Amino acid sequence: MDNILLWVGLALVVALLTFLNQKQVYSSGVKRAYRELHELTGKVRSGQSEEADVNRWEKALAEINKHPNEFNKLEAEIGIRRAFAAYLEQHYPQDPRLPELRETASYQKDSVWGIKIGDYGSKK
Repeated sequence: MDNILLWVGLALVVALLTFLNQKQVYSSGVKRAYRELHELTGKVRSGQSEEADVNRWEKALAEINKHPNEFNKLEAEIGIRRAFAAYLEQHYPQDPRLPELRETASYQKDSVWGIKIGDYGSKK
C-alpha cells in the first residue's frame, strides 16, 4: 500500500510540474505590448491607422523586443514587421528604418528549431 501511495504521489508531482512548466506568466508590459501590436496591426490591415499611432508602435515594439520568443510568436502570427513597414510606408515614408525593415519583413522564417521546412532547391 505504501508503495502505491508513493507512486501516486510521484505521478501527481510530475503532473503538477508539467502543468506549471506549460503555464507562461508574463509581465503586464508584455501583455499590454501583445494587445497593442495586435490592435495596431489590425488598424494597418483595415486601412484605419493614423500618424499618431507611431508612439504606440514604438513603445509596444520596444517592450516586445525584450522578449525574443514573444516577438517571434507575434511575427509568425500576425507579421508585425510587415505591418510596421506598411504603417511607416503610409505615414512616414522618409523614416530611416524603412529600407532595413522592408528587407527584414520580406524574409519569412523557414525553419523551426533549425529544421528546414519546404522543398528548397530540389531538382525535379
